[in-house]
Amino acid sequence: MYKKIMVGYDGTKFSDCALKEAIALAKESGAKLLVVTAPEINVELQAMAPEANEMMEKKARGDLDLAAKKVEDAGLSCETKIILATSAQEALVETAQKTKTDLIVLGTHGRSGLIRLLMGSTTARVIGHAPCNVLVVRCK
Repeated sequence: MYKKIMVGYDGTKFSDCALKEAIALAKESGAKLLVVTAPEINVELQAMAPEANEMMEKKARGDLDLAAKKVEDAGLSCETKIILATSAQEALVETAQKTKTDLIVLGTHGRSGLIRLLMGSTTARVIGHAPCNVLVVRCK
C-alpha cells in the first residue's frame, strides 16, 4: 500500500474532490498526507507588480489552511507545502521525487479537445513526468 500520498491542492472544487479521495486512501492504507499547492509565478507580472508573489502566497496559505482543517476533521493529520514556481507541473513532480511520494492525487477540470490543447493540463503533464503513480479524480 501507500506510505506517502501527495495531493495537489489549489482551493478549487476539483482539488477538494482530490483531497477527499486522498483522505479516504490515507485512512485505508495508513499513509501520510502531503498537501501541496504550486501557484505559478509569471516573471513579467512579478517585474511589474512585485507584491503579486506575496498575494499569491497569502492565498495559497489560506487554501492550505482550509485543506488541513478538512484533513483534521477527517481524523488525520497532514503536512502542507507552498511552492512558488514558474511551472506547477515541475514543482509537483520535483516535490514528489524529493519526498519519496508513492502516489500523487490530482483533480481534473475534465476539459477536452481544443480547449485542453490550447490551455494545457497540469494534470496531464504531471502524469507524463511523475516518479510514481498518479490518481486523477474527476469531480461529479
